Amino acid sequence: MKKIILTLSLGLITLVTVHAQDVNTVNQPTWVVESENANAKVQTVKFYDSNAQLIYAETVNTKLNISRKKIQKALNQLLNNLLTQQGYRENKNLLTASLKLKN
Repeated sequence: MKKIILTLSLGLITLVTVHAQDVNTVNQPTWVVESENANAKVQTVKFYDSNAQLIYAETVNTKLNISRKKIQKALNQLLNNLLTQQGYRENKNLLTASLKLKN
């Protein structure tokens, strides 16, 4: 009896685990902030579309605190502008201008 219960339990756990890993994730446009190390003042912000294609990248000479809501909002707004407005990508220093950073 214990063997049957154990076998059924393992079978049920396996089915639940396989089903949990089968969830399709929807690719969404996103931005990523990269730096050489945690204390680096030079950071690169990259913007990707829903197909994970790089659409814009800019290097800034300041440390961006991405935990601040103001920075997140500005990055999200810039990403939205890059995706919706034609010709917006040709401009240089978009991030510097939108966050009012010093060059």
